[in-house]
Amino acid sequence: MQFFVTFSVRFFAAVLGLVCLYFLSACQPPKDSKTYFPADFNPAYSLYLIYEDGEMGFLVADSLWQKSYTVPVPYPQFTREFIHRKGFFYHVNPQNNYLIQSKLSPEGLRSLDSIPLVNNNIESFAWKNDTDTLLLLNVQKGGPDSCWFYEIDTKPFALVRKQHVPIPSAVEDYNLLSIGLSRFQHNELWIAYTYSKFVGMHDYTTVDTMYYATFDFQTLTQKKIQKDSRSAYPGGINTVQSYDMELKNGDYYFMSCPGIALGNAPDMPTAVFRRENGQDMVDTQYMLNISEHIGNHAYGLWQVADNQVVIRSERKDKYDDFANHHAVYQFDYYLVDLIKESLEHLDLPLDKGTRKENVLVRDGKMYIGIDDEQNRHLVWQYEISTGKISPVFESVKNTSYILRIDWLGMD
Repeated sequence: MQFFVTFSVRFFAAVLGLVCLYFLSACQPPKDSKTYFPADFNPAYSLYLIYEDGEMGFLVADSLWQKSYTVPVPYPQFTREFIHRKGFFYHVNPQNNYLIQSKLSPEGLRSLDSIPLVNNNIESFAWKNDTDTLLLLNVQKGGPDSCWFYEIDTKPFALVRKQHVPIPSAVEDYNLLSIGLSRFQHNELWIAYTYSKFVGMHDYTTVDTMYYATFDFQTLTQKKIQKDSRSAYPGGINTVQSYDMELKNGDYYFMSCPGIALGNAPDMPTAVFRRENGQDMVDTQYMLNISEHIGNHAYGLWQVADNQVVIRSERKDKYDDFANHHAVYQFDYYLVDLIKESLEHLDLPLDKGTRKENVLVRDGKMYIGIDDEQNRHLVWQYEISTGKISPVFESVKNTSYILRIDWLGMD
């Protein structure tokens, strides 16, 4: 009997030692691990690329766009749908639905910690003011659609709260819930959402109403609901593309996307809407009708200056249908003044790729990654003060798409 007890203790100790050794080694790069850039290289920008062979990866560049190095994704399922802030990456591994916190090092993206989620379908994220608290909204499928809320303190990377959000799963026969926008302000959580439905085997459309709901942040009890039928499909998945911004005075602006690539309700206009600071409801008197100005739909809105944004618009005279929408060189860029309600076309090559997070504003300059008809994959620089436009960086030759540009600094 003593033999079995001694053996069990020794076996348990051996297993525990192996487990501890595994976790310690997992947090440190192997001695013979490959490095992708020198230890003294300070990456300032990252491009998320799709290569010609369909593989994905990063291209990191210094602050002057002079030196660059390629870095592979940490696992094949690492898509462009990640969140980056202050040097940390957050991405859901679809194989196990864990939200993984990572940091870039010469050995690549190193996983630091993880938190389980209900699925990998993050439809909207927001930061709780200027804190390190990340707010996520996931839509769970496989039955009546339901929305789950996560509050995560990213400093210790700990789950603060997981809670169901009381949003109806359907309206009439529109039973596909989409969360388009979310925002924390004044201890309230504001969510813009809509509903779609399948029409036929491979097509869908969206209801002609946008829903804006305000919830008490602590309890997620609904306080207000507003319905808006001036357009359809507010916002979109903001890990893929940005759709909103805030002025210095606190006024909040956002875009609707009823075009073929998102809402697929093309008879409704793409437009920009406003919720003024201190107001409970979206301003029913303000609507900047983008489609009326340019005769097309647009997707993506990025802040350039306090009252200026840039938008990315499709060209309906260029593509046949949604099947080739992503591959056609058709996307224009417009500078939009939200106060004057004016649009200015930017002198840039036509771009391809249906949705991109390829616009970044930094230190008085706007950078736009464009994949043009000459098979060039360039980062263009727009001087905000002068309006001067020029290319500053070219991606590696085997690039097919520049899908994202991110600032890697801690601010």
